[in-house]
This record gives sequence, structure tokens and C-alpha cells, in this order.
Amino acid sequence: MTHDKDGLTVTDSNVTKVDAIDRRTFFGAFVAKRTPVVIRNLASWWSALEWDLNYFRSFAGDTKLPVKIGDVSKGVLKDVRLNDYLDSLAEFEIRLRAGEGATAPGYLHDVPFFRLFPILRADVEPFPLQLFPEWYWPNWHQYVQYFMGPTGSVTPLHFDTLMTNNLFFQVVGRKRFILIPMEQRGCCYMRGWRWAQFDPSEPDFAAFPRSVAVTPTAVVLEPGEVLYIPPGTLHYVQALSMSISFNIDWHTARTALRGVMTVFEGAPLRNGYYNLLSLLGLGLGIPEHIIFRWYKSYLNYVS
Repeated sequence: MTHDKDGLTVTDSNVTKVDAIDRRTFFGAFVAKRTPVVIRNLASWWSALEWDLNYFRSFAGDTKLPVKIGDVSKGVLKDVRLNDYLDSLAEFEIRLRAGEGATAPGYLHDVPFFRLFPILRADVEPFPLQLFPEWYWPNWHQYVQYFMGPTGSVTPLHFDTLMTNNLFFQVVGRKRFILIPMEQRGCCYMRGWRWAQFDPSEPDFAAFPRSVAVTPTAVVLEPGEVLYIPPGTLHYVQALSMSISFNIDWHTARTALRGVMTVFEGAPLRNGYYNLLSLLGLGLGIPEHIIFRWYKSYLNYVS
């Protein structure tokens, strides 16, 4: 099945979907071959699938978090009390369903929620550690980046800045991803290191003529589904409903080395620093808890 938008064909049948997967198959058939995959039932039993805004209100207290306002690629942040954000999010969704005009409350984007609120970790057990290198296992939760946002929230086309592998867990609501292979980055009119000017959801071939050559693939993630995004894969993400999700960016020794080398391709020097730290851990065996004290600032890094 395909969807045509102003001449661009977005294929939504090319991402492999499996109901279960073992470690050997995951790393051999998908990670090694840099191939996306959706795993349907990996998290289907989590109590996290019952999360709602009232649950977060029960422990939010006076916590303030940075909310991204407007285009998330611009990195404009505003500190907001979590409870105030939850109220604004609930009001927006009510007004949207009623057909009334409303201003979206911004997007909680790349927030280390599991470090801030350890109570959440019990809701995602058992966690599929087998899909990560063993180096990450003792403190996997330290690497979680969390997303909460209203219907219509968009992350423009980009790739993950450190050229990491990405496991994306959809918990509440639905999100649509448009994926473009890394090899087609030159057709996406990059702005800076990792953000694309080209919008595959509203393609403008007059402004971006090389983009006619891209071959996007679309996939909708349902609650409890997990998407593997290979290093360098460009992805555009849109929330089809109020959504809660999280991801973990992670390396193998091989992808960490590749990430270090990206400083010679225009990546920020700071990227090389973080990738070198991962390489020291995954390649040389320096324990994760030693590396993390230097790496943790990456989780608040806007590139």
C-alpha cells in the first residue's frame, strides 16, 4: 500500500513487523544489516500501557521540566511545572475533540524521566535487555529519553546526532514515522549536522528538487510496539493522538567508532567526545558506571 502526496510515494509496507524476536535474530538480521523492524508484542504486558495524566499528577509535585515550544529542531525551551503542563495538555485535547481552536502546550521532548522519577521503572518490567549490548544492562534506565506531547506534535526530519542505534518504545497513543535511508541524506537538504529542510509529509519539489529521489517508508506505532531505527536513518515523527513514548540511543563498538569519525564529516566536536566515551566503554571494556559520569550531559544536549 502506498500514499501519494504531491508526487512523493511513501511506502508503508516495507518495514518488517514481528510478534517476537530473540537477541541473535535482532542483532544478526536487523542491527548488522541496518534494517528497521517493528516488534509488536515486546511490551504488550507492561502496566505502563495504562499510564494517564492523573498518574503523572500523583508524583509530579513541583518538578519543573524544559518544554520545547514551536519547532523542536530550533531547541527553544521553556521551564514549566509538570502539573501545569499536564493541565494544559488535558485542556488542549478536550478542545481539539470539541472542534475548538486551541494552542498546543509544547512538547516534552528528550527528558530523562526515568532518572527524575524512578517509580516509572517498575511499569516497564520486564525490560528487554537482550536487545542491547550487555554493557548497558546494569543502568539501562539512565539512557532513556522521554516524550510526552499533544495530538499533532511533530519532530521534523532528522537523524540521531551521535549516529546511534535507536529503540523507540510507544507506550500511550499512536505515532507515525516516515523513515528515509541514511544513504539518501544528500537529497534531504540538511540544515546543520542533523536536521533536514525537506519535509516528507508536505514535499516541495520546486524548492528541493533533489528530494524527488528519496524513497520514504511510513509506519504507525501502536501502544506496546517498539521500532528499531538504524544509525543515520532520517525520521519524521508525528503524534496521531496524545502520546507518551520513550527511546534509548545506544551504540555497539562498531557504531561508536563510526560515530567518532563523523567529526571529519561535519559533526560537532562534542559529538566526537560522546562517541569516544561510548567507544572506550564498548570497545575497551571500561565499566559503564565510570563512563556515564562523563556521558550523562549528552541527555540534555541539544544539537
